[in-house]
Order: sequence, then structure tokens, then C-alpha cells
Amino acid sequence: MPWLVKDKPTLEEKLFFVHVPRCGGTSLMHHFDVPIKVMEGRSCWGKFGMGVFFHRYKLLESANFPIFTYGNGLAIIILGLSLAASATQEEKRYGLWILSIILAILAFIVFMCFSFVFTAPTIGRFDKVRRCYLVFVHYILCRFMESIDWCTGTNRAGYMMHLTAAKLLGYGYVTPEEMENVCTMAIVRNPYSRMVSMYSYNKFGSMESFPHFVKSWYHYTTRHYRERGEMDEWYTPCHGIPQFEYTHYQGKQLVQSIVKQEELKFLKTKEDTPKAVQQDNTVSDLPDPVRDALLGMPHTNARKTTKKWFEYFDQETLDLTYEMYQHDFVVFGYSPTLTQRTDLQPPALWVKEQANAKAASAELEAPPQIPKLERLVRDSTKSSIESQNIRKDAIRRSSSATITSSKRSFASSMIGPSQQLQMSDLMKLEPLGEASSKSNTFSPPRAGNGASPPAAVPEEEAVAPAPAPSPVLEPGE
Repeated sequence: MPWLVKDKPTLEEKLFFVHVPRCGGTSLMHHFDVPIKVMEGRSCWGKFGMGVFFHRYKLLESANFPIFTYGNGLAIIILGLSLAASATQEEKRYGLWILSIILAILAFIVFMCFSFVFTAPTIGRFDKVRRCYLVFVHYILCRFMESIDWCTGTNRAGYMMHLTAAKLLGYGYVTPEEMENVCTMAIVRNPYSRMVSMYSYNKFGSMESFPHFVKSWYHYTTRHYRERGEMDEWYTPCHGIPQFEYTHYQGKQLVQSIVKQEELKFLKTKEDTPKAVQQDNTVSDLPDPVRDALLGMPHTNARKTTKKWFEYFDQETLDLTYEMYQHDFVVFGYSPTLTQRTDLQPPALWVKEQANAKAASAELEAPPQIPKLERLVRDSTKSSIESQNIRKDAIRRSSSATITSSKRSFASSMIGPSQQLQMSDLMKLEPLGEASSKSNTFSPPRAGNGASPPAAVPEEEAVAPAPAPSPVLEPGE
């Protein structure tokens, strides 16, 4: 799905979509006829695989555990054959009896796989199931559900339409020249509302409450990212990765244009374009291919709910959500305070860091030297020449980054919670629309898998060990 327009003669006319999960944009795939374009030049096996992929993708837009599917229709047919084999024999011949049992078991397996196993909640929240699924579609089914040309489908790398910009470059699915020159865009949203959307898409049915989901998501789904910065699909599902990781690499924005989902309302029709230009928001100054793609974009993958998204939160879920996605608030300019809920306090971590920042300022202490995360740049083509050169350098560094192993891709070179960036540090980020000309300092790669061991830390500079994790709620694997 990332390639929306690819058949244009020049790079500047092409359009590439870095699809951040649960931020809108699924409808763009159908609007630009990506499912049809993907089929061109594929073998019969490849066409069948992509047909299954897009069919399942559409099913999961409306149901977490779909029942009325073609797959279950196949299970009913197999079960019917099993009953016929066991009922039509006058004598219980050993061969037919065994065949009926095998067919019945096969029907049950097909039903369970299509309705409960190969679904977003199961694949996303159980590591072992996700790993088996990735191995199955990549090696057993001979990668029949991948389209590298259009960067969509599924293979060992994960869901290709949900790969981060750095992964797309690192795996070679997009070249540095393409990333530098084509129109690239991404849609982001308020991390709190995104968490509610992820709950709707990944919950274990209507009986699972939002607090239980958030705690499970914190303790299990995102634990590899929080502890070690792991972003490979083998460890962390694409839905668990923070939004800034999709658009940035080593603190620098790779995606040309970033639009907030909340501001797409200014681009409902072409007549709204002049009004959008007058507004001071992320849609006011976009390249023509990006603006044309977003005009009147429907929200086809939305889930109907009986409550507004901010009504789901209590103080604990607010704190956990902020802790998991704290960098998104700063990079994309969202408020950590849930203004719609006056009964809730600001996140405890944010309050603590604000107090620490004030104390450090009062004592005139030198701020810590930390990597800088560039704030959202609405359209990088309008930045200074120096800023554009910095972006190009980040793109080329990302494309040449060494993938340390088949299971760990870019975690060691990414900025993430493993660097323990705190909110008081993030408040020192660069101004909106600007880029720093200073080189950043980053943690070295982890030891093992060919990576160099980290340098020894002086005793006086040693960091205190992280606190023990909270008690777990349920198995995540």
C-alpha cells in the first residue's frame, strides 16, 4: 500500500505513503486501486496470495474474529465430506473411518485459523503465533503474499505496508533516491485516541475492558520496545511501535509531509482548499500530489463505538499510554493533558519531569547532552537547504544501516525508550520546522550478532538500574 502513485515519468510526480497503523489512510489503498495494480505481472500463485491478503485485510476492518468468511465456508465443505465419508459406509471400513476423522480435524483447524488464529488480536498480541505466521507466509507459502514492487502484503519483515521509513530503506524496498525525491507522506494522530483505536482493533472481543487491554499492551506487547528498543516484527508488532519511529530516523524526519488526522477535516472537498491554506495547520502547505490524495478521503477502517475516545481513560490507563508513547506527544505537538477530562490529572511521568526541569533550571544546572528529536516538519521541501541536506544524509545513513540479525533490525540505532529520554530533555527539542546542523550522539549497537560492545561507563556516570517491571497480568506469548 505505501506506493499510491508509481507509474509517473518523474520521481516528483510519484506518491509514497508511509502508513502508520491506526492513523487513517486505509481507504487510500482502494482509492488508488492498489489491489488491482499489485496483480499486474504476478504468477497465478502470487495473484491468489495477494487476493487472500486483501480479502482478509478487508474482513478485519469490521470484525476482530470474523465468522462469515470464505475460509469458514471451506471448513463447512470439508466437514460435510467428513460426515458423508462416515455416514455412507455400510460397514465401518478402516480407511473411510480414518478419512472422516482426518477431514473433521482439518475442518476444525481451518475454522480456528481463519476465525481466531490469523487475526489481528492473536497475531499482534502473541509473539509465538506472530512468529509462526511470519515463517509460514514467507517460507512455507513461498512469499506468495508479498509485493515488493508496491511495498504491500506480508513477508518475514512483517506487514510491508506498515514498515517504518527506516525499515523500508534498510531492507532495500525503497531506494534513497526515491525517498529523497518522491512525494512521501504520513498521517499521525493524538496518541490517546490512537490507543483507543488500537483497543478496538486488537481486543479479545467485547468482554475485554479497556484498562485490561492497556495493561496487557504495556506489559507484553510493547515490552521489547520499551526495554531494548526492538522494532522488528519478530519482537514488536507494528501496532505497538510509536508513531515517530515511522517518520524519523536517529532524530531526523525522513518523510517529506506529515499530516495530523485531526486536521484532515480541512480537506473534505476541493472547495475547502483555499480555507485549508489559510489555516495554520499541517494541511495548509502541502505538495499538490499529497493534497490531491487527501481531498475527501473517507475513513473506511473506523470502528463504531458507543463512547467518545476520551471517555475510555482512567488515571492509570492515561499514565501507561503516555509512558509508552511519550515521544509522540512532543514530536507531533500533542498535549499530554487530556483536556476533555477535567477529572483526570496530567500523566504522572510528565508532572515529575516538569518538576525536575524546573528544579534544574532554578539551580542553573547544565542540561544533559542527549540526542535531539526533530519536531514535525510539515513539508521538508520548504525547509532551508541546510535542513534538506540533513534529511538526505539521514536517509542515506538509514539505507546503509546494518541489520544486525534476522530478528533484530534497527533497534540498536533507533532513538527509543532504551535511551531513557525524559520529558524534561524532550522539551529542549528543536523548534517546529527547523533542523539542527549539529551531529547527534547515539547509543552504540548492542553487543552480539556482530555488533561492537558498548564502551565502558565510568563509575561516577553509571546509570542506576531500571526499576523492576510491574506484575504481569497474563501470558503474552
